[in-house]
Amino acid sequence: MKPFTFLSAAVVTASAVFFAVPAEAKKKNGNAPKETPVAPDSTPASSKDPHFWTSSDGEKLEATFKTFENGIVTVEAKDGRKLRLPVARLSAEDQQFALECKRAQPRQPMPQDVIVKAAAKLDESINASLKQNGVAANPPASEAQLLRRLYLDTIGRIPTADEARAFLGDSAPDKRAKLINTLLNSPGYTMQMYNWLADMLRVKDDYGKGAKSYLYEDWLKGQIAMNVPWDVMVRDMITADGKLNENGAAGFLLRDAQMPLDGVSNLLTTFLGANVSCAQCHDHPFAEWSQRDFYSMAAFFGATDGFHEDVFRKTRRLAKSEELSQRGKAVVRQILTSNAYNLVDLPTNHLKFPVDYKYKDAKPGDPVAPELIRWIGTAKDNPSYGISLTKPSQLRNQFADWMVHPDNPRFATSMANRLWKKVFGIAVQEPVADIDDPSEASNPELLTQITTYMKQAKFDLREFQRILFNTAAYQRQTCTAPEDPKTFRFQGPILRRMSAEQAWDSIVTLVSGDAPDQLLLRRGDNLQQMAVDDNQINLATVNQMVEDMKTKGAGANKALAGGGSKKGGGNPQAMASAYEGGRPQIRSGLLLARASELQQPAPENHFLRLLGQSDRLVSDTNTTDGSVPQMLQLMNGPIQEMITSGSTALGTATKATTPADQIASLYLSFLARQPRPDESSRASAAMKNGLGLPDLAWVLLNSREFLFVP
Repeated sequence: MKPFTFLSAAVVTASAVFFAVPAEAKKKNGNAPKETPVAPDSTPASSKDPHFWTSSDGEKLEATFKTFENGIVTVEAKDGRKLRLPVARLSAEDQQFALECKRAQPRQPMPQDVIVKAAAKLDESINASLKQNGVAANPPASEAQLLRRLYLDTIGRIPTADEARAFLGDSAPDKRAKLINTLLNSPGYTMQMYNWLADMLRVKDDYGKGAKSYLYEDWLKGQIAMNVPWDVMVRDMITADGKLNENGAAGFLLRDAQMPLDGVSNLLTTFLGANVSCAQCHDHPFAEWSQRDFYSMAAFFGATDGFHEDVFRKTRRLAKSEELSQRGKAVVRQILTSNAYNLVDLPTNHLKFPVDYKYKDAKPGDPVAPELIRWIGTAKDNPSYGISLTKPSQLRNQFADWMVHPDNPRFATSMANRLWKKVFGIAVQEPVADIDDPSEASNPELLTQITTYMKQAKFDLREFQRILFNTAAYQRQTCTAPEDPKTFRFQGPILRRMSAEQAWDSIVTLVSGDAPDQLLLRRGDNLQQMAVDDNQINLATVNQMVEDMKTKGAGANKALAGGGSKKGGGNPQAMASAYEGGRPQIRSGLLLARASELQQPAPENHFLRLLGQSDRLVSDTNTTDGSVPQMLQLMNGPIQEMITSGSTALGTATKATTPADQIASLYLSFLARQPRPDESSRASAAMKNGLGLPDLAWVLLNSREFLFVP
């Protein structure tokens, strides 16, 4: 039996060799068992017995099956680590074994007719609103338009030429529904959902003072890959205990550990659509929130401590030691500093009203008692409010019970509204950060419906989106965004420019094909294994860590991979060592991995940031605004160099036997459609006059059509 090299004491994360996906292996395993979409009837159960998982190259890993979702088999190794294995990289026998384990779990498939009926109900509401307001529904989108739209909205990239050709050539009447199911159960779904959530949750590699959040990022990706319900995921984030380098779920609250009141404001806005930011300092001038309301809610976190100044000072003093090597100082800054970020609950609530509190209902410096907000119309007997406030150390848990309860007045509505915007380009109620008054929605009945479906789906975000993608409204032609969102009737989706992540991932697909879908960045395992007790933060511990890194090799250095300045972003070669699934290509100094598998956020001078990726300081601040530097990047920067020299899209076109077929191949790669007769004629004439295929690729890359979601 060929052993797994990464199970030795020298390496503590999955081997890049095992997860690599060479082209011949992909062809060999091309008929991997399809996942059956499942209804969220319960959380997944794990197999009891360990299993030896075998790659197509014969390598083996002993681990217990956990889940098989989105083209990823999640297993748990003996040491408790959860690893994500691309199913296409497993042996045929293990692919079948994973499918049998999935079928044995107590989650039954959700029939397509149930999805269709739910989608039809939404269409009824939309059509009634259209009729009432005298607005005509848009015509159905073409096959090519819907193909490209679905790929971008479900897996965050355009289809390859082969993928486009396969769908457009399929004559099956249910091919749209099949494509939706296939894409929602692929690795790319996890990647695009992570990008979307990372913008919403303000995910950053660096929490300041050198503390890295790699374990939180790995945890979040794992939750998406396992299709963990949203309410379960959020509850885990709110109730998590422990250090940033020990418990991934703790990363959410520790994001604002040094500004806990800001953290409360962010979570209320993000998860409940509560417009509370002004109430942190004074009564809200345009909403029902008072400053007392805000502090009463913040009191649920008043017994929680997240940043420990004494531990941080200890690491800072150690980092200045002249007895440490430069490597040792890096270990202190990027590994030991994380020990200062530690969520613990205290026996007493320490929150008090601020010294400048000016209202008559309390005095400055008075202790704040926790109390839940009630929106107008909330029933007195609403079951979500039945919580206990007796133990300060349990206040976070009680708050989480209230927030994720199905009867919470806003939790289900907030996420349903956000996902509707993700799919259609505009929410039922705008802005998504302020849904205090649902009657202000453009279609209150529709908002109620999608809230109900979110609850009926048991907060399964994938199944909820499957309903939306199957609506006739989504599958219509696009329209321009209205000046006033309240007047929009969803006659079709909004015409949108690609997000920065969609544009980058599409370019990576043009250069490298679909192989980057299998490249998974994982940097948290080593960080977790290097967690130490506070009394072990000393010179001897650091020196031992440095020695361990020397003997354990590249795997142990993943904890330090991907650092660097905001502008420079560190060494791409060092970053490339942190991937499962193989090493990504490096072209023009850029790592060709999906946006979710790069530094979070990307460095300031990276293509992603120039195209509008958020700096993750404020939620939902990705932008699709255009600029001259964006166009210059596409016209004459490293992006166009990669596209016009050695890209997969260009190579596929070059293999075609006739100029017409070469032109058609490039159109399929860039635009997911065949060229129109006039386009083909013009391109053919230009090629006769000396235009090369790289030139045509450049033209298509810089076309307006390329950057937009059709």
